[in-house]
Amino acid sequence: TVTASHGMVLDGLVINASALVNGDSIRFVPLAELAEQFRVFHVETEEHNVILANGSPSETYIDYVDRQAFDNYAEYVALYGIETRVVEMPRHRISSSRLLPLALRERLGIHDVMPLSRTA
Repeated sequence: TVTASHGMVLDGLVINASALVNGDSIRFVPLAELAEQFRVFHVETEEHNVILANGSPSETYIDYVDRQAFDNYAEYVALYGIETRVVEMPRHRISSSRLLPLALRERLGIHDVMPLSRTA
């Protein structure tokens, strides 16, 4: 299980997990199915990169805005300071399933996506 905004790496693209949901092999876990409390582990490296997590290419943690919500935020700031910056890896990021390449949508079985219009 990963968070919706976590980036999985497929075909050279970083894709938010929420954009990969197909309702079958990849699905949202309803809040009601989650434990009242759960722990999330992040792997943070000096550079934003790709690692294998449970056999799947996955991005390392990059702090967009959510670090301040972590229960160990004060400990992190004491160790590393507020201004630590990790440069995002140079890959295109997709956050919506409608922006996935058609071949990838078909391979993953994502069929309920409204196609992008070719006219404005």
